[in-house]
Amino acid sequence: MPPRLIFSRPGRATALLLALALALPASWSLAQTPSEDDLRALRYYRSQNDTISYEAELRRLRVQFPGWAPPADPLTGVAGTTGPSVEIDEIYRLIASGAFDAADARIGETRLNHPGWTPPKDMTELLELSRAQATFDHALASADLGRAIQVSTERPVLLSCERINNPWRLAEAQRAAGATPEAFRLMQGIVRTCGDVDHVTATLEKTDAFATPEQMAQLFSEARRRFPAQATAWDGLETRLAAGHGQSQPAPRSAGSRTASKTALAPAGAGPASAATPSRSPSEAAPLSRSATRNPAQCLASTSPGATSGQALTRAWCAYDMQRPLEALGLFRRAEAAGPAEQKRDARFGQALAMLKLGMPDSAARVAAATDLTRQQRLDVELWILDQRGVRAYQQGKYERAVAFFDAYAELAGFERRDLAILRAYALMNMGKRQAAHAAFQALHDVLATEETRHGLRASAR
Repeated sequence: MPPRLIFSRPGRATALLLALALALPASWSLAQTPSEDDLRALRYYRSQNDTISYEAELRRLRVQFPGWAPPADPLTGVAGTTGPSVEIDEIYRLIASGAFDAADARIGETRLNHPGWTPPKDMTELLELSRAQATFDHALASADLGRAIQVSTERPVLLSCERINNPWRLAEAQRAAGATPEAFRLMQGIVRTCGDVDHVTATLEKTDAFATPEQMAQLFSEARRRFPAQATAWDGLETRLAAGHGQSQPAPRSAGSRTASKTALAPAGAGPASAATPSRSPSEAAPLSRSATRNPAQCLASTSPGATSGQALTRAWCAYDMQRPLEALGLFRRAEAAGPAEQKRDARFGQALAMLKLGMPDSAARVAAATDLTRQQRLDVELWILDQRGVRAYQQGKYERAVAFFDAYAELAGFERRDLAILRAYALMNMGKRQAAHAAFQALHDVLATEETRHGLRASAR
């Protein structure tokens, strides 16, 4: 009930109230209700699922309008009009699809149709960053390294840890252009600043493709300093990467940072070697047939968990890039259930990748076999499957199967990865095929003579 007005003389009170009522517009009464303008903020907070702000605004309105009962659906106005929730969803969809000019136009239209509405800061930031990301992507695709560097300099957030694929891709472009020192410095910056151990691990693996042994020792020292609890994992990774170059031990590092680590590839008959630890295939971090999600954390925040169509596919890739493969798998399956044929295909491709990330190569193979994937999608999936199956077979002592998988990988990829080639040579040796193993080690030795290849040659010659 509204507060009662207390007067000393009832007759005067009645006269004043009557005069007040006559002086005010016909739409206003003592039992006042909020107008459309009053409700605009409430509806906006509900459309954004901002529960805290919504409840605070609701309390404010109840104090201001004591006799007012909130509508069952706050997004429906008194006259049946709706707030900008539909328009907001469309704007985010336009941004996600890369239609940035259309998103700009839709924002302008929404502001005209809802005069009290202004685009939230996260929307405008997402639009600006997405446009910059698209420019960055186009520059890299066009091999315009100068433009890519310019865009990332103007918007440093493009090279932030949240967008880890960007510095990785820029470093690869720098390396391809012959700017290897710049590429190393960029990867070194990731190791020094990013807080995700998985990102640092992947960065070490990628940098190993072009850095010197001394540079890798420097990076591993930095990783040990920042993540001391991962010391055993760093030792194992460093040894495995060194083995991939035919070295039984990593390059020496300072005594202060070095830990006891004497793991080397095992000779024939000694069982699975340390190098048998499953390695990250090139497609695991960023499949060639898809672009990494732009700011996956923000993407998850701006998409609905209950999405059932194209938004589910977008959210699935966000979850995948956030290292949440189980959640991504469910979302990919939901996206497959609706949408055009291309969306269904991409959703099944995502299912296969999520399964591989979960260590389920057989399940991924069944999905791939039943799907008309693009050529690059199929190559990404099949190479990763062969990698996982080969390494697993070696770990299980099924050396003949391991050799078959490694051979199939080399044939499909068009080249032989050195780390898999070393495992293949030891598998041959463990099968008793010393002559073939010797020839395999000799081929590796002719390309890059190391202590590891010399050890393999000696072991296979016995």
